[in-house]
Amino acid sequence: MILIYTSKNIKHKAESVIHEHGTNNVYQICDDLKIIILDGNLGRINGFLQYYKKEDKYLIHVNKNSKYQEIIIAHELGHYFLHKCLNTFQMENCSLILGDKLEYQADVFATELLLPDYLFTYETPKSQNWSLNQIAASLQLPLSIVEIKIKQMKLLSAELALKY
Repeated sequence: MILIYTSKNIKHKAESVIHEHGTNNVYQICDDLKIIILDGNLGRINGFLQYYKKEDKYLIHVNKNSKYQEIIIAHELGHYFLHKCLNTFQMENCSLILGDKLEYQADVFATELLLPDYLFTYETPKSQNWSLNQIAASLQLPLSIVEIKIKQMKLLSAELALKY
């Protein structure tokens, strides 16, 4: 069965993970869950989640050349919490639209995990007249994470969001 996640469901899932683990630190969450993080040269692939059935273990592979390894891990944790019962490789081969939706859901999870509302609202007053690029730089996150967060929090009108 495929669960349909709304952005609100994903946000609540990320919040419950933070609450359950007492942190939004992806390395600590992986350690708590006994998920092994492996880094290597993955070419153009940033990362992927793998289930090793023989050992009943999950592995997150991260491209060691990536600038944002923490975000890749958070994204893969999104797949873990939202899609681990799905064979996403098989599904993506059947439907590009579904594959894109699963990737977007993992991006939303990563955003909500790494940039929870309380952190974003704490930082936002300092940056009232900043561009999204400046906000992203100050938070040391890629622009895509800040864009998703702003969309999730409905901080900008749709017209303004398109300009950024």
